Amino acid sequence: MNLYPTFETNITRSRPYSTGKNVEGCPIGKVPIHKKTRRPRIVTNSSSKSLVEDFQQYSQSSHGYHSVSLDTTQNMIFHGAHAEIGGYNLSLKSGQYSISSIWVQNGPPTKLNSIQAGIGFHPSIYGDSQLRLIGHWTVDGQSKTGCYTHACPGFVQVNPNKKISLGAVQSPVSSIGSLHKWLLDVRIKQDRVTGHWWLIVEEEQIHVGYWPKTLFTHLSNGASLIKFGGETYAPPNMDNPPMGSGRLPQEGFRNSGFIGTLDIIDSNFNEIDVKHEEIKKYSDANSKCYDLRYNGYQGSDYRQAFLYGGPGGSSCGI
Repeated sequence: MNLYPTFETNITRSRPYSTGKNVEGCPIGKVPIHKKTRRPRIVTNSSSKSLVEDFQQYSQSSHGYHSVSLDTTQNMIFHGAHAEIGGYNLSLKSGQYSISSIWVQNGPPTKLNSIQAGIGFHPSIYGDSQLRLIGHWTVDGQSKTGCYTHACPGFVQVNPNKKISLGAVQSPVSSIGSLHKWLLDVRIKQDRVTGHWWLIVEEEQIHVGYWPKTLFTHLSNGASLIKFGGETYAPPNMDNPPMGSGRLPQEGFRNSGFIGTLDIIDSNFNEIDVKHEEIKKYSDANSKCYDLRYNGYQGSDYRQAFLYGGPGGSSCGI
C-alpha cells in the first residue's frame, strides 16, 4: 500500500477548516468508508456482491443509460485529467443514478478499462439522494468486473479524513439562478513510477487514494481516451433522472450544469488545457432531455469549459 504518490513532494494532509472545528479523522491505521460532509471550493461568474450486481444491471448496454460528454480525439497516451465540476441538489429515486465526472479509458469495448471520478447521486447504493464524491472502475466494459466506491475490492483509500473519502456527502451546492458556483476540483493522475491511478480533490490537491495498476490491463500504461461530462440511468419503469443542475445548457451559466478548467495529462506527464480542435461532443440522448454546449475558451477563470445537463424524462433515446 502506498500512502502518497511519488509525484508529490509537498503532501497536503488532513487540516482544520475555516469553521475552527477539527477535521474528523479515523484512528491510526484505519480509513473511512463513505460518511459525513465537507466544504469544497466556491467560485463566482447492501453487500459487496449485491452492489456489484446492482452496477452490472445499470451498465451502458441498458437502454435506460444516457450520457453527454466532451471526448478527446487525438491519438496519444494520456496519464490523467482534471476538471472543476459544479454540484447541485437533485431528487432521484432508488434505481436511478446521475453522475458528473471525468473518465480515463483504454481498450476495446468488451475489454474496456475505465476509471470514473466525480460527484453525483446513487440512491440504490447510498440510500438517499445526497450529492456525493463518487468513483468507479471496470476492466471489461462493465460486464463482470468493477464497482462504485468501496462496494468491491479495488480502490485503496489512504486519506484518513472522513470528509474526504469516496461516498462522502458534498456540501454546500450551487443554487439555480446564481452566479456563485460551487465547484469541486477533481483530478485523476497516473503515477509515473508505480503506475497507480490517484484520485486527487480540491485546490490543495488532497490525495484521497488510488486504483492500483494491477487492477488493469489496457490502463496499466496509460489511457487512450479522456471524457468529461454526465451520465444517467433509469430502469424501464421510471423516467430518466435529471443531469447536472436539471436544466438544459440553453438556459445559460446561471442555471445549467457546468464543468470548467478542462485539463489533460499528456504522454510526458504534463498537465495542459484541452484544445478546442482536439475534443468533440458526444451524446446518445434526445436534446430535450440532455444536451451539451461547448464554445472553447471561456476566460482566465474557467479556461476551457462547457454547459451541460437537462431535466431527463420519459423519452430520452435518440
